[in-house]
Amino acid sequence: MTRAADKLELPPALSLWHESATLRAGVGYKDNVTLSASEPRGSAFEQAGLDLMVFRLPWNDWQFSFFSSANDARYFDQTIGIDTEQNAAASTQFTWLPGRNWKSLTTLQYTYMNQVLDVLTTLRVASTRQQVLWHAVTARQGWRKDFAPYWIEASFGAGRNLLNFPLDDFWQGGPQLAVGRSYGYGSEVSLTYQAQRSFFDTYKQAQVDGSLLPDTSLEFTVQNAEINWQHQWDARRRWRTTTRLSFEMNQDNGPGYFDYRLYRLTEQLRYSRGTWMLSAQASLGHYDFLHRAIAVGSPETTSRTTVLLNVRGEKKLSQHWKVYATYDHEHSLSNLESERYSANVALAGVEFSF
Repeated sequence: MTRAADKLELPPALSLWHESATLRAGVGYKDNVTLSASEPRGSAFEQAGLDLMVFRLPWNDWQFSFFSSANDARYFDQTIGIDTEQNAAASTQFTWLPGRNWKSLTTLQYTYMNQVLDVLTTLRVASTRQQVLWHAVTARQGWRKDFAPYWIEASFGAGRNLLNFPLDDFWQGGPQLAVGRSYGYGSEVSLTYQAQRSFFDTYKQAQVDGSLLPDTSLEFTVQNAEINWQHQWDARRRWRTTTRLSFEMNQDNGPGYFDYRLYRLTEQLRYSRGTWMLSAQASLGHYDFLHRAIAVGSPETTSRTTVLLNVRGEKKLSQHWKVYATYDHEHSLSNLESERYSANVALAGVEFSF
């Protein structure tokens, strides 16, 4: 919106502020709660969730948005050792519109996780799948310039990550640069590059055999490049595909035990018509650990391929009510037997929005 338009009086029927909330509840089943490679155990679970959104329209040279989401899952089988899993995220963004198609973007994000995660790529622990308690706070300042149909955005972010033992707390920060082009029925293609530096509080550097180096501190340099192509196939935007191709490189400040290369391809198909929405997403990732041997003295280094699948269907029953069903599949293939596992999750529930 131009500055001239911003200075117009707000029409009486138009509200600057918009709010919404969504409550959901469902039941499901996960066949490998702990992501075990040798003894998978499943359990039924109940899940509850809440989404909140507050949005201010871009008027008088600024706009504001806030979004938060939280989920809580409770397993019925108490003998597995994992009773509950939760995740939550909150993000707020203040946008200043100084004119000439410039935007100043100030973002603050908080993320909370209490769930079983695979930490093979970044942490030296006896078991790479653990129930992780993770708090993360990140602030980011960016500037965006539109040259319709092109745009460019540069930003810098920094954050603090707090994790439960034996995982380690760390600081993280770095720049990000993105360029893109809009076209068609709201379609867009973009290229993003991000570099981040991580500083761990107590972790030591490790030799390529995994042994720790005394009197050292561990740091990571992570670089990521991603191409993102989102295409709307028709004027009514019923069909949409999203393709993401990314490459990530991690380097530690020691002998290279944590060094890896990650290649990932993700494809999503979404169809919506009337009261129905269907989506399917597949992600294929391949990790090459450059120096981490599969066994002491072995010349073969660790590698792993991950396959992630998600299918979701929604049916809107009324203005406020919706039913949904999802299926998730996670599969890990590795030249380490202990890193081979699979997990399937099925969930069905109901949502109420107001």
